[in-house]
Order: sequence, then structure tokens, then C-alpha cells
Amino acid sequence: MITTVVLNPAVDKIYFADNFQPGGLFRVKDTIKSAGGKGINVSRVIRALGENVLSIGFKGGHTGEWLVEQLQKLGAMTEFIEVEGESRTNNNIIDRTKGTETEVLETGPLITEDNVKNLFSIYRRALKNTKVVVCSGGLPEGIGNDIYKRLIIEAKKYDIKVILDASGEVLKQGIEAKPYLIKPNLRELQSLVNRELKEISDVLEACKTVQRDGVAIVVASLGEKGAVVVTKDRTFRVYVPWVEVANTIGSGDSMVAGFAVALSRGLEVEEALSLGSACGVNNAQYAEIGIVNRDEVNKLIREVQIEEI
Repeated sequence: MITTVVLNPAVDKIYFADNFQPGGLFRVKDTIKSAGGKGINVSRVIRALGENVLSIGFKGGHTGEWLVEQLQKLGAMTEFIEVEGESRTNNNIIDRTKGTETEVLETGPLITEDNVKNLFSIYRRALKNTKVVVCSGGLPEGIGNDIYKRLIIEAKKYDIKVILDASGEVLKQGIEAKPYLIKPNLRELQSLVNRELKEISDVLEACKTVQRDGVAIVVASLGEKGAVVVTKDRTFRVYVPWVEVANTIGSGDSMVAGFAVALSRGLEVEEALSLGSACGVNNAQYAEIGIVNRDEVNKLIREVQIEEI
């Protein structure tokens, strides 16, 4: 089983507004509403790939109840702690004419120390039946930046592989606990090494620097340019096939889900990279966030090119 930690779930609303400009009035006909936030996106893709997943985290108000119901409809197991306030809503405005995406994100409810203690109680029970843990996404108010670090340390007591997908100080502190795999994008990687990365060679060296801190696999995702990957003794360049892109939001989460499934199945690193990359590409073909089709993913796997460098 795979356990996903969903600390700040959200309702994702996408508005398609062509020729969008700030300060104007727009009446939109095309909208999409779905359960989201990085942890839920990961959980959805894991289920789409046919694996069992337990999602644990916090829920607030009617929005939180709706989010958990959506996970359960997918066949995910859930253990969510009720907190005061309302779970958040993410608003995404997509302008298909200009090719732009604008995100307006709520912060979510305030989490107390008692809420965190209850989370760890659920988490420790879950670890007894877990092969892989995914810690992904930003944090709600009230939670310290060391939360993923603490969760990783706990999982490693059971020799469980942890995938960490975060940013900023949360990512930096999480790396201190030596997760098995991290998936920074270019901006996040630049922040980690505190320098601009203009060339692929720069990205490769940055990945090596981070890997030496004790992370088994560093995957620098580069969007349509694929990825650069560094392990303890191997390095790879991943090239992804061209597809007609509908929406790139959620592709990183889909990639993480593919990695989690690969690790839970005991696949080799090249197979994991192919599956993760195919999931990321397939998600981009859909307007909805965190959506893949298993048959399409299997076809895309054959089109992903992996070069050892």
C-alpha cells in the first residue's frame, strides 16, 4: 500500500477565460471543479494506475467533507482529522488564447498542535502496512516547516521509502531527514543550491550536490524538456514525447504518483522514470487536474527516452 500525506487539501476550480485581463469582468461558460491539492492529485493518479492508497490528513467544514467523499469515490482509503475552519479552494484561470495560467490559492484552516499529534497517531498505525509514503504540497497555517522532516524520520524507522515533493524551507528541512526521492522543478532546485541554473550541465551538478546530502534519487523535472536524474552512482537524462497540451497543472503530482507506484512494485530506476514521466505527460493532455488514463500511460511509456549520462 502507498500512503499519501494530505495536509492541505483543496477544491480545484478551473475557469477558462479567453483574453483574460486583471481588473475586468469575465463571465465564464467552461468551468471544472475537482478535489485537489498535491496530495489528493497524487492519490487520484495512484488509484488510476490500479494501486491501493491510504490518504491521511486534515479536513475542515463542508469543503473538507466533500474532498474526502471524492477520494472515497475513487476507492482510496481515508483517515482525515476534523479541524476548525474550512478546507481551501484553489482557483485557476486559464486563458487559451494567450496560453497563460493564473492561480489564486487560499491558505486553508489553522492547524493546532493537538491536530498534529492526532495525525502522527494515525500515521504510525498506517506505516505498519505501507511500502511507500508520499509527502507533497504546501502546509496549512499552524504547522512548522519541519513537519515532513518528522514524518520522514518516522517512516525510516520502518525502512519505508519516502517521496518528498515540497518547496522552500519545507523542502530544505525535509532533505535533512534523507528521503528516498525528491522531485524539485527548476525553480525549486535553484532555491536549494542558491544559484541560477542556465544549462543542463548546471542542473546536473545541482542534482549531484543535493544527492550528496543523502537523498537516494534526485529528479529535477523540466516540463516539456523532460528531467535530469541523479542517483548515488548513476545519472540520467529523460526525454518525453510531444503531446497536445490542455493543462500542465498537476503534471508534477502525476509524475510523483508514477514514481510511488513504481517503487511499491519494486521496479528498477529506469522503469520508475518511464512510468513517472509518462504519467506527467498524460496529465498534461487533460483539462482536469491530476488525471491519467492507464492505457494511454502504457503507450506513452514506450515513447519516453532515457539516456544514461
